[in-house]
Amino acid sequence: MIRSILAGWVCIAWALWLGGLGAIFLFVTRLFLVDNDLGVRAAPVLFLVFERYQLLVAGLALIGTALLRIVLRSSGATILFWLLGAAAVLAALEPIAITSRLEQLRTTGRTNTPQFEHLHQDATIVYSTETLILLAAGFALPGAIRPRQK
Repeated sequence: MIRSILAGWVCIAWALWLGGLGAIFLFVTRLFLVDNDLGVRAAPVLFLVFERYQLLVAGLALIGTALLRIVLRSSGATILFWLLGAAAVLAALEPIAITSRLEQLRTTGRTNTPQFEHLHQDATIVYSTETLILLAAGFALPGAIRPRQK
């Protein structure tokens, strides 16, 4: 029973996290295509909200996976924990190392600078890397939630 609850918890947290990343890519890209001026105003709001959201679901995914590891004592849960941990590190560093500096440039009207462009490219790389790690975690999920064979 506890294994099923934890497995569900981890799967839902992982799905919300990966789905959120997919949604932010999709929505922001579409927003700029439909109305660039609106995108310039709305995208920062979306990213700031998403950063808080992903930290919440990342924490839930890590806690659930740690508990799953304790209950199942499986190497699959350990692998999943490390993958989720790597993605969580990126999720935590993004606001500190990149977004705060992007926001400072944006609020001072320096969005058409090489520094802003470089930080924007860094953010894209971080989000893309995080997405790829979470995709790998999705492939690790079945092995992590499978009961141990006796």
